[in-house]
Amino acid sequence: MKNPPERSGIDFRVGAQLEARDRQKNWYSATIETIDYDQERVLVHYKQWSRRHNEWFHWSSPYLRPLERVSLRRRGVNPPASQPVCQDTRVHHLD
Repeated sequence: MKNPPERSGIDFRVGAQLEARDRQKNWYSATIETIDYDQERVLVHYKQWSRRHNEWFHWSSPYLRPLERVSLRRRGVNPPASQPVCQDTRVHHLD
């Protein structure tokens, strides 16, 4: 039997929470419903959506990511790559 890859923040087990990107390129909170070890894929259920929208993803898909990223980004701890990060640490004095 094949084993899922080690991916930081993603626990490959039934019921585990993560984020998944749908076909319209939107990210949603989701849970793993089923793991197909032979085909190296997971069936993902988008929270608050009908099960008819469930999708299979290869377990190394870039369209799966840890759920924590969203909450960190909202708090400003983990800014998106498109947002520049200020590196200026100088102290400015107003006279």
